[in-house]
This record gives sequence, C-alpha cells and structure tokens, in this order.
Amino acid sequence: MGRYKCAYNCESSSETDVKFFKFPLYNPRKLKKWLNNMKWDDWTPSRFSVLCINHFEEQYIDRTGKSVTLKDNAVPTLFSSSDTTQKEKTTGSPRSKQNKTPAVKPTPPISTEPQTTTSSIAEPSVHNEEPVLTVELCGYVNTDCFNSPLFVKPQNPENVIEVTEPWQWLGLDVRGPLPETLNGHRYMLTLTDYYSKWVEALPMDALLPEHVAKHITEIIAHFGFPLRILSRLPHDMVQKINSELKEQLSVTISLVVHHHQTGSADVITEQLIDSMVSDLVEEHTPDWDVYLPAKVFSLCFTEHSQTKERPFSVLCCKEVEPIKSPRVLDYADSSIKERALVVRWSSFTQSGES
Repeated sequence: MGRYKCAYNCESSSETDVKFFKFPLYNPRKLKKWLNNMKWDDWTPSRFSVLCINHFEEQYIDRTGKSVTLKDNAVPTLFSSSDTTQKEKTTGSPRSKQNKTPAVKPTPPISTEPQTTTSSIAEPSVHNEEPVLTVELCGYVNTDCFNSPLFVKPQNPENVIEVTEPWQWLGLDVRGPLPETLNGHRYMLTLTDYYSKWVEALPMDALLPEHVAKHITEIIAHFGFPLRILSRLPHDMVQKINSELKEQLSVTISLVVHHHQTGSADVITEQLIDSMVSDLVEEHTPDWDVYLPAKVFSLCFTEHSQTKERPFSVLCCKEVEPIKSPRVLDYADSSIKERALVVRWSSFTQSGES
C-alpha cells in the first residue's frame, strides 16, 4: 500500500524502517499542541493518521522498553522551514484568509489505511467474531461541522423541531475508543437532554447495538420516554439499536433517529462533555470508568452557562411524572431528518447554530 507524506516536506514518510506514532485523539489538549506545531489549518486527523519519529526531539522519545514509544508530554516540534507558509495562513486575519491563496497545498498526513470519510464514525469492523463499530473522537477535534450550512435555522416553521420542555428530544453519542480501563471499558455512551442540558454517561466495553439499547432502556425506565433520540451513529447501527429497543421495551416506533445536527445543536454541552472526558482519561487513565459517575454528577449539578440553571434543577425539581409509554409526534417520523432542531428555553432561544 502506498504511503503519503506524514507532514509537509517530510523526507521520511516513504521509509519502511521509520517509526510512526498516532495522533492523541483521546486527549484534545495534547492534540491541539500537535496541530499548532504542525502549522496546519482546516485539517482534522483520523484514527489512521500518524507522524514519523523524525518530527520529535529525543527528549520526547522513550527507548527503554521493548518498543520505541513517546513520552506522555511528547509534542512534535521538528518540521521543515517550508512549513512557515502554513503558519502565515493560520495566523492571518479572517479577511486575509479569504483573499490569500497559499502557494503550495501540503499533502495530508500519512494514513496507514484507506481513508474515505471525515465523519466522526468509521466503518464497521469485526473483533472476536462480533460486529463492533469503531468511533473516532470527531466530537473533540472537528468543529467545522458546527459552521455547516446544514445547521442554519430554516425560515419555514414546518421544517423546525421545537424543543420546549425537558426530556422531549435527546442526543445520543458514543465516544471512543478511549484508553482501556482495568474493567475492560473502551467506550462511553452519552445521552443529553437538549432542553435541561442533563447528561447521562455510561462506560461500555464494546460498541454493540444490544449494549447501547440496554443502557437506553435503563435510562428510560428512570426518566420516562422522550419524543425521540437523535444520533449521528451510522444508519445501520441506528437500525440495529431500534430493533433491540423494540424488543426490550415492547414498542413499535423507532426511538432513535439518525440526524446530522446531533453534535451541533448544543455545542456548549458537547464541549463540557469533551472536557470532562479529556480530564478523566488524562487524570485517571486506567480507571476513568470508576470516576465517571462523580464527574457526570458534578456536570449536572453545575450551573449551565447558557441556561443559567443547573440541569438537575430543570429536569428533576419540577416533580413531573415520567412518561411510561411511547410518545406520538405531530408529524411523520420520516420528516425528522429534514428538520432543524430549535431549543426554545424560557429565557433564551437557541437554534442549531448555537
């Protein structure tokens, strides 16, 4: 398989005996340092992207073990002087970015496998004869989707989903693979209430439809049925989750709907979750799953910067009885994907642009 240069003007990418290191996708703070030093703009690494060892100073390289690795504080600092073209592009004013065309377009960093998409979800893979989906941490590093024209508030009221009460519309996401804990957990399922900003987060050892459905069923048993749950998981995964939910909950409707706005309808809460996950894997790498409940508890009992309320107060202090049966929409389920989510809180109006 052919190789592409791991950095602009790199002379080592084609060498077979050179050591390569993956980007720290699970650590957004470290990842930001890597990308800043590379002086790249408008590019997001995938789980297949790597940099060669020649971009790291010797102080960052650990040669004491059986294999050469990077130290925890390692950041790439050695790049060709020609990379200054990227620095000029990155640090220029917004107006200059629009008017200035770079003299050379760098080749994207090396990919050790074919890369066909920049979405947050990779194609299904098989491990131990069970279908397991690998999810990348696009939620951490790719914010371009938040500025997409898809998320502009539509002018036609019929193309809007209005969120006006707690526990109506939820967002489902899965983060991982994260560093594997001693309990074998590598993924984190998150379920967010777009109105109250309440977050449920649970560890999982594998990304399987039955595991996701089981957690959703347990959450519904406590909080009741939402109208629907939006998700950016792959379509086939969503279908399998719905099949499991129909069996576990004895319902006929499809509760989970694939929707492009899942990760951008509430950017602030997404960033809070990302920060929480980053702190967990950085401070408690071998047992982040043990500390997860306390972190989520703190998140839900802290005043949200947008609502100026604690998620707990909005969702749990009004003594509203959980709805024990599936809820009917005023429009066809098939039209959900074409609608834009708009959260209308008592003290603010939030569109998909957030």
